[in-house]
This record gives sequence, C-alpha cells and structure tokens, in this order.
Amino acid sequence: MFGRKKMKKLTDLKFLFTAVAILEFFYFAAAMLPPSIIPTVTGWNLGPDGHWIAKLIGLSLGTMGYMAWIFRKSPHIGVAKGLAFYQLASATMDWLMWLTMKEEGIFNNSLAETTVIGAIVSHYFFGILLIIGINKSQKNG
Repeated sequence: MFGRKKMKKLTDLKFLFTAVAILEFFYFAAAMLPPSIIPTVTGWNLGPDGHWIAKLIGLSLGTMGYMAWIFRKSPHIGVAKGLAFYQLASATMDWLMWLTMKEEGIFNNSLAETTVIGAIVSHYFFGILLIIGINKSQKNG
C-alpha cells in the first residue's frame, strides 16, 4: 500500500512534469524513427501518410515534453491542466480507436496491443495524478 510520503511524491507537480517530459520524449523518439524501423520497434503498421502524421504528432509530443521539462522546477497550473487534459484525452482516444477500428486491423499484432495497453494505462495514470496534483497545489496556494 502506498504511504503518504510516496503519494505526496507521486502527486507533486515538479515530479509529474519531469515524468511527463520523459514519457513524451520516448513517444517523440519512436515517431522519429526511420519508417522501416517503426513497425519492428512499435508494432505500428503505417502507410506513407501514417508515417507523415506520426512525424507531425511526434514533433508535437516532443514539444509538449519540452514544455513540461522547462516548467518542471516551477510548474504552472495552466500548463499542468493542459498536460492533464492531453494525458486523459490521449488514453481515451486510444481505446476508442481500438474499439471502433478493431475490424479494420488497428493494433493487430501483439507488440502493438502491448504498447497501446501501456499507453492507455500510463496516460490515465499520469492524467489522474496531474489532476490530484493540481487540486493539491491550488489548495496549498
């Protein structure tokens, strides 16, 4: 069971901004891989347009991670709210797409299923912790 000290650390916005920055850096790195390597590393089956979109999204995630990184020592509540929104919306979009496009072959291999499950869990985890951290921070002024 989590102790108070561990929960306090997990909901500290400084810690969360750092964790989100690292998480989003890995998404950036995955998206920037050469197209021939992406399926082997991620399980994503992308066509040419998918690789283009992956690069654009990767740049966005890298930028978001950078923003979290530069604010990690002095977290801004507005930035924290944006990060929390993205984490929760991203996790929700992943499972919605999986449900609605399963028959079309989305996440149709074990690596892709594993990575999307990890993404859903980690994004909900960080989104919820960010909301708790935001509320805690606003209460403490």
